[in-house]
Amino acid sequence: METPQQRWLRESREVEQALRGLFAMDLDDGQLRQGMEEMATRWAFPGLIALWGPGLYYRNRTVFRPFILARFPQFTFDTRGRPKSVFKGPSAELFEKWLQDVERSGDVELFRRLYRLQLQDLDWDERRKRWLGDLLARYGAASTRAQRQLVLTQFEFPLELDEPAAITLYTADAVVSRGFILAHLPWGRWHGFGRRSPWQKLPALARERGDEALALDLYRRQVPEDTWKQDVLALCDSVREPGALVEALEQRHPAQWLKDAATTFLALARRRGRDVVPYLLRHVRDVRQPWVPLNRSFSQLVELAREREWLDLWSALMCTSASPDTYDREVLGLLQRSRLPGDEVRRRLLLLAGVGRELNFPGLGLVQVQPLKDETAVLLYERFPDLVRGPFLRHVSPGWSGTYPKLTTRAIERDDASLVDYLASRVALQNVHYGASQQPSPWAEVIERLSATYEALLARSPETFASRAATVLGKMPAFAIGNYGMLVRHNRLARLFFERAHAHYAADARAMRDLLESPQIHVQALAFRVLGRNDERARVLAARNVDLLQATLLRPLHRKTRLMALGALRNAARDEAAARQLVGRLRDALDLPDQRYPKEALLGLLADILHRWPALRGPSEQPVVYGGAA
Repeated sequence: METPQQRWLRESREVEQALRGLFAMDLDDGQLRQGMEEMATRWAFPGLIALWGPGLYYRNRTVFRPFILARFPQFTFDTRGRPKSVFKGPSAELFEKWLQDVERSGDVELFRRLYRLQLQDLDWDERRKRWLGDLLARYGAASTRAQRQLVLTQFEFPLELDEPAAITLYTADAVVSRGFILAHLPWGRWHGFGRRSPWQKLPALARERGDEALALDLYRRQVPEDTWKQDVLALCDSVREPGALVEALEQRHPAQWLKDAATTFLALARRRGRDVVPYLLRHVRDVRQPWVPLNRSFSQLVELAREREWLDLWSALMCTSASPDTYDREVLGLLQRSRLPGDEVRRRLLLLAGVGRELNFPGLGLVQVQPLKDETAVLLYERFPDLVRGPFLRHVSPGWSGTYPKLTTRAIERDDASLVDYLASRVALQNVHYGASQQPSPWAEVIERLSATYEALLARSPETFASRAATVLGKMPAFAIGNYGMLVRHNRLARLFFERAHAHYAADARAMRDLLESPQIHVQALAFRVLGRNDERARVLAARNVDLLQATLLRPLHRKTRLMALGALRNAARDEAAARQLVGRLRDALDLPDQRYPKEALLGLLADILHRWPALRGPSEQPVVYGGAA
């Protein structure tokens, strides 16, 4: 059996021989491009760019540039599989010429990739020195602003400038170089790490030229935290007008991670009071409650905000910066020890409800919600049940923060359907299997209690159960179920909703539509199973919901889930109007390129519809009977 090294050697030799043969043939550019595309599937191909890259570029840059960029390697190797720079050895002269020609042509993307290969064999310090030298040489040789901008674009690499280099760039062209300088500041200063002193000469030069914006940008990115504290406290003494003070504080707020923002914020609040609260609110996410109990800056800032009735700052600190224990104690204090009137307690509790920090990515958002302890949640529910069902609902969500058995019991005793359904929607997502461990799960008590409640409801009124269970399933968030099989095997409540009671959902038409519109795919799959059953109620409901079911033909689904959906569509097609709505979508789905799509089942469904409803057949779908000649 081949080792990876042996395979590399074999494929390298094969690729080399095939390339030499391909270039030796009398082919036009299109034929050569097709041959190169076929060869590019070999995993040794990109690293051997020395054999094909320059040849293709100089043959026809317009035709082959997209191919070169698509197959450009991160590293290069020789035909023996050993790392080797193409800028050394026999290919060095050719690649140096290629790099110079690409630079003269202004091809930024290809220049960056070739230049990165040129730096491949250098260590980090040598790479940075080489980059700085080349950057300054080309930047100094540029005679126009457009040429200087092109140089900076070509040398846009994740490397750091030093202050003399930054001054050289800024002196030659302050407008073009400003963004480049800020993007290539030393990394440690940007993120609040390291002990290197901030730049002094460049900010001074910027101020001499009247460029206060650059000087402040450099200050925000490089200022040590102790220096920043001294500067902002000095501003409190020198700037008396509140609006101007807030603006000055904003201009100097560090654009980096702060280790102890609470201490500085506390000093600002003590010195200027309410004047600085707008600034503090804007940057409250920089405050973190310290783990070290000796540092009381955060707790003193909270006490100051509470004493002076700065409720906006107090609530923001609690929701965003406090630890879960501190947040819980604050809510508990309002419920037990506060002498405030009931309306004022409610108002302050409403200020404490909601989301704290947020972290957003394309297609994904994360938020911080402070959890309450079970005992605090029960007290809040006893005094203000509407707050638990409303603004504080996310604060009592069963999950990593706790299981809430006491709150669940109290809600069941009060027959609070909305709260019980929400708690059940989270408890039913918990996979309580712990492998070989025989320790009882902390979820066992609440799972058993909720299971018994819903089982009793099912026995008493199946219609009511179907409606309530659909509500529970509809509240389940997307992507919350990892292993469905393990979940229904070890979670009694999930097993009840997903497996044991699925035949009862067809009794409620609104419940079925809620299941189909759920963001949780396993809940949708449950609806497909119910609508695909061989009974008249399922066929009627499937036809009534064909507008939702037809979308399953063209959306991405796992094969097993799609087969369930096709079963529901087969039932829907028993109705002629629904079949007429589906037949066009079925024909479109036959053209999908997905190789895992069950086209045989799709074709069978289309044939079944055309057999049942002949009026829907197209000209090419009419049966033809061949007979003998007369």
